[in-house]
Amino acid sequence: MPIYRDTPYVFTPDPENDNGPKIQSLLKAGYRWLQINGPECPIGTTVLLNRDDNWPYSGQIIEPAPGIDKVTIDVSGVGRNSEQPTDPSYAGIDYQGNVRPGSYLTAPAYENTTQIFVADTTPYTNGSWIVISDASTDFDTHSMPLDGPLEVRQIIYVLADSLILNRVIKRDHPENAIVALCEPIKNVYIRNLEFTGNATVGLHLHYAQHCVFENITSVDWTGRCMLLLDNGGEYNTILNSYCTATEPGIESGQTAWGVVIEGQDSTRVINSGGENCGVGMGMNYSIDCVSINARAQLNTVNVGVYTSSIRTGFLRPTVEGGIILDTVITDDCVDCYMVEPLPFS
Repeated sequence: MPIYRDTPYVFTPDPENDNGPKIQSLLKAGYRWLQINGPECPIGTTVLLNRDDNWPYSGQIIEPAPGIDKVTIDVSGVGRNSEQPTDPSYAGIDYQGNVRPGSYLTAPAYENTTQIFVADTTPYTNGSWIVISDASTDFDTHSMPLDGPLEVRQIIYVLADSLILNRVIKRDHPENAIVALCEPIKNVYIRNLEFTGNATVGLHLHYAQHCVFENITSVDWTGRCMLLLDNGGEYNTILNSYCTATEPGIESGQTAWGVVIEGQDSTRVINSGGENCGVGMGMNYSIDCVSINARAQLNTVNVGVYTSSIRTGFLRPTVEGGIILDTVITDDCVDCYMVEPLPFS
């Protein structure tokens, strides 16, 4: 079955029931261009952008059908993990990255190099994608990545005790940092969805590359984060996306983030932000990322750059009414910036 047919698959949602299983079945059947033909599409079962073997549905398009400006997706049925309310796998739409154990660094890996030395090269092949995770440095007790500084690269050649990467690394990595395997999802386009209700995340993707998320918004949002591009993404674009939440704060049960990118490389966020959140628009441990014309008001912190980000920042953020701060850059960031903050309008 070809990925793209001449016409999209037009799906008419049930406005009273969980549409997650039906959407999942359409993805599994091979449809890569879905149009939702109705203004209400509640999702109570997470829509996973991957097959049963965790291989990603790259090239996926999800959008409203012609004549429908936006589709409201109530994710209250997804909810949150009662034992861990911040668990981001409780999302309306999700991709986790097909992450598997690999090995670990036997020597520090330095900026501007393409060769890394690992304890065991047998888990890798030419063409494998890897994630170097600085926060995970004890392979025997935790062989998977943890939240914190990281980088994703593709292996172009496997040697006896080292790996040659497709491009230079951009930050130093310590000895013993784990080097896990992952599978990026590529060229996804999702637009004109409006999230409502309470789940940990509305739209959540790990390891996304060259994806576009446009006009992702919310109404009466009580979830933790509306739009989260999580660890390991590269060259993504977020356009005109804005979270309208109900309770600003950083506690586990509040809306901590509106629009946020974490562990991204060269991702762009344009005309996006939020209100009544802990942070309206934030960037964590990212490299060479920029937010242009962010909009944020009435948040605990309106816009911020956090956690060892490098050469990442905001151009012309429009901010107003921050409960604690309008703008912030944490001290552990390097060459990050906040250029020409403007009053919110």
